[in-house]
Amino acid sequence: MSTTDLQEMRAVAGKTEEKLINLFFVLYKNARIIDSNNPAFKRQCVNFHEQLQGQFVDADQVAIKVVDGRYFINHRLVRFNDQGVSGAAAIIREWEAVGLAGIRFQADISVGEVEELFTFVAGIKPTGENVERLSEALKSYRRPSVCFLSTREVEEERPFVAEEIRRQFRVAARATFFRAMTIVEENMASVTLGRDIDVSRTKRVIRSLIDHIAKDEQSLLELAAIKNFDDYTYAHSTNVSVYALTMGVRLNFDRARLSQLGFAALFHDIGKVKLPADLIRKPESYDENDWIQMQRHPLLGVKTILRSLRLETHTARAARVALEHHINADYTGYPTRRHEKRPLNIFSRIISIVDTYDALTAGRVYLRNPIPPDKVLEKMSYQMKVKFDPFLLKIFNDVIGIYPAGTLV
Repeated sequence: MSTTDLQEMRAVAGKTEEKLINLFFVLYKNARIIDSNNPAFKRQCVNFHEQLQGQFVDADQVAIKVVDGRYFINHRLVRFNDQGVSGAAAIIREWEAVGLAGIRFQADISVGEVEELFTFVAGIKPTGENVERLSEALKSYRRPSVCFLSTREVEEERPFVAEEIRRQFRVAARATFFRAMTIVEENMASVTLGRDIDVSRTKRVIRSLIDHIAKDEQSLLELAAIKNFDDYTYAHSTNVSVYALTMGVRLNFDRARLSQLGFAALFHDIGKVKLPADLIRKPESYDENDWIQMQRHPLLGVKTILRSLRLETHTARAARVALEHHINADYTGYPTRRHEKRPLNIFSRIISIVDTYDALTAGRVYLRNPIPPDKVLEKMSYQMKVKFDPFLLKIFNDVIGIYPAGTLV
C-alpha cells in the first residue's frame, strides 16, 4: 500500500460516500424482491450509477468493501449504520460465508452492467449445501468493469483499519473529556454565582464517559495522564471521574451505580469553590493556617451540594463522597469523626485513591512539585493498610498499569 493510500485511508468519508453505501445495499436487497425488468429496479440502478460516477473524479476505480466489520469506499472509512433499512448487516453475513469482502467498479461501467451485476448478486443466498458452488460462481464472474474482492485480498488492510478505529476513539475521547471539563467549570461558576446547577447536562456527560470507557478506556486514561492543562481545577475533577469510572467498570458496577459514581467524582471537590481563590492558586507550599483552611472543603462541599441540588440518589451519593474522600481507611484524615466510625462508602474509598493519585502526579494543590506516577503508586502501596482499601488499590494498579503514562522506562 502506497503512502498516498495510507493518507487517504486516515481520512473519514463524508455524506456522499455514506449515501452511495446505503444505495448499494438497498439496491442489493431490492434486487431479490423486484424483477429486473421492473421500472423501479431500473430507476434505482440509474440512481446508483449516477452516485457511483461522482466517485470517479479522484479515482480510476471504486471499491465498496468491508474490513473487520467496517465499511470502506476505497481506503476511506464510511460512518454507516448497517442495522438500518438497508439490510447491510445480513448481506455482509452472507458475504462472509462465501469469502466475499467487496466489489470493485471501473469508471467505464454502464447502467446495463449495474443491472446485470445486481441481478447476479441477488442469487447469492448461502445455505449449508451451496456455499462451495456460490464461491466458485463468484470466482468465475468476469466482467471488465466490475470484479469481486475476496476476504484474502483485503486482509492486508486489517492493521490500518485497527489504527483508524483507534484514531476515531481518540478523537471521540478528547471531545467527551473536554465536554466534561466544561461541565465542571460551569457547575463551579453556578455555585459561585448562586445559580442552579444543570444536573441533566452533568448526567449526560457522565453517560458519555461511561459509554466511552466501556468501548475504549485507554483513550480517556491517556488524557487523564496529561497534567499541563491551563486550569487544572477543572481537569482534576474530570480526571478523578475518568479514573473512578474505569475502576467501576472493572468492578462490574451496573450503569446506575456507574452514573452515581461519575456524578459524585465530578462534585467531590465542589467545596473548594467556597475557599479563597488565592489559597487554591497559591504558588508556594501550604503553611499550617493554609491547611486549616483547606481542610474545610469536605464540609463545605456537603453543604454546597445539599443547598444547590435537589435531593435524590445522585446528590446523596455526591454529598457523602464530598464528606468522606479525605478520610483514611484507619479513620485518620479530615474531617475528624468524633462519634461512631461507620464504614466508609465504597464510592468514597474509590475516589480517595484516584483523587490522591491525580493530585500527587500533578503537583498542583497540596504539593507544588509533581511526583512520577510509578513513585506515587509505590508510595500509595506502602500506605495502603493505613490510608487506602488494599483491594481497591490493587484494582487501581491494574487500571494504571505497571508503567503508567509519564513513567520513564
